[in-house]
Amino acid sequence: MYRISIIGAGNVATQFAIAFQKAGHQVVCICNRNLEKAEQLCRIVGRYKGKAICTSDYNAIPQSDIVFICVADSAIEGVAANICTPSDSTVYVHTSGATKMDVFQANPAIKRYGVFYPLMTLSKNKNLDIKMVPFLLEASDKSGEEMLSALVKSLKAEYNICSSQKRLQMHTAAVFTTNFVNYMLTLAYDIANPDFTFLLPSAIEAVRKAFLQTPMSAQTGPALRKDMKTLENHMQLLQEKGFTEHLEIYRTLSEHIIKRYS
Repeated sequence: MYRISIIGAGNVATQFAIAFQKAGHQVVCICNRNLEKAEQLCRIVGRYKGKAICTSDYNAIPQSDIVFICVADSAIEGVAANICTPSDSTVYVHTSGATKMDVFQANPAIKRYGVFYPLMTLSKNKNLDIKMVPFLLEASDKSGEEMLSALVKSLKAEYNICSSQKRLQMHTAAVFTTNFVNYMLTLAYDIANPDFTFLLPSAIEAVRKAFLQTPMSAQTGPALRKDMKTLENHMQLLQEKGFTEHLEIYRTLSEHIIKRYS
């Protein structure tokens, strides 16, 4: 069992606090600039037999085995720099996919540090099975790596030990599979509305095939077949409907598919 403190009270902080407490660890402190939000998360921890204290002072955090910095990427360096009285035995970790681990080196008082990155978008308003979340881990020393690995294992989740560069690579890839996919679904929603839900089976099947096979081998459609007549019909419809943005994306992606599969 680890004594865990969390800086932040947003989506990641909330899901981590619940998951750690349910896994048998002790969430001892929630620290957040907005004390009311820290208190709210402390009450949530209490529902899972926890007794976390809340504070807005980084240096009032009690003795902990691990301190999680669950704040916006742009705030990580500032938070790490303002921790003035860390324990030499405590491992301080951030949860960002795009921030290097060496961000902690700017504070010489922090001796042990690492990264505990969930490769999935987390929302505090949605029930989450933490076992479904893959984690990418990095640590400044072997014992810290072992501690973070043991923590993931207690959650019964999958993980990989990787460098900051590899984690950035995976974070970038995830933007394509989540953010960009959601953008494409937004365009599809505009075109298909009010019958958008009819696209659900084909969307699920496309993703399923891409991961069971490879995206390259699972590719279908008029651009792959170089069916120029169908491509022209689609683009004409988008133009007639006034979907200028959609037309631009359709044309660009079709050109890239034709080029890739030529």
